[in-house]
Amino acid sequence: METPFPRHGGWGVVALVALAWLAGCAPTTVSPMVMRLGPGHPDQSLLQAGLRSGPRLSAPLAARFDSTQPFAGNGASFSPQQWSIAYDFAVQKPLTEKLALHLGVNGEIYYPLPLPGYGVYLGLSSWYGTPTFGVAPSVVVRGATDFGIDTRGGPGSIFGAETSLAIYASPEERVCLGIVPFLGIHRVFSQNERATPLFYGAAAVVQLPLGRVDQFELSGGAGRVKAPGEKGWNSPILGGRWAR
Repeated sequence: METPFPRHGGWGVVALVALAWLAGCAPTTVSPMVMRLGPGHPDQSLLQAGLRSGPRLSAPLAARFDSTQPFAGNGASFSPQQWSIAYDFAVQKPLTEKLALHLGVNGEIYYPLPLPGYGVYLGLSSWYGTPTFGVAPSVVVRGATDFGIDTRGGPGSIFGAETSLAIYASPEERVCLGIVPFLGIHRVFSQNERATPLFYGAAAVVQLPLGRVDQFELSGGAGRVKAPGEKGWNSPILGGRWAR
């Protein structure tokens, strides 16, 4: 059976995606990175994929060198220079009855192509409670970059950590309602500038059954970005993910 593309055509696709990646945007800080509602299955990993939003923490620094990328703070909370939507892919793998490992990859949405992950996060969470009510604290480390390319809201690279606490209730099987406050601190690099902003806030989360096995997750809330010597701003939090 012949393949629909030449044998070496795959390399062209890889090169095209790689070039699109470099033409993308500054990293979007998706938070809260971990939203664990319930104990999870003790013998099965949870896969999640969807879209989530957050601020570009490098935007105030990048604006100092580029007058075409003005930083408006709360005057333009949805400006693509300082806020964006990113692809989010995550795996929750159980380690013990309570402890779980979390691995996630984010990728900027840049028309017309979806981009590979510009950043990754790795963390641990622990669960306490019952299947109908409980809490799940987590801690995560994260790194992301646009490789110094002069991008929308950048260039910018970040490395940081975040802690969050998911508080949930499950009124019926496969239905969960939760609130997830979080606090993150990141070191941001843009050209020769450095900053260490805080990003904190909370998101409300709803998980609903989608067919016999899958779930759909909706999240929404707000966060606040604050760095010494910089104008703080509020960042909307929106998201939707499929899970299995």
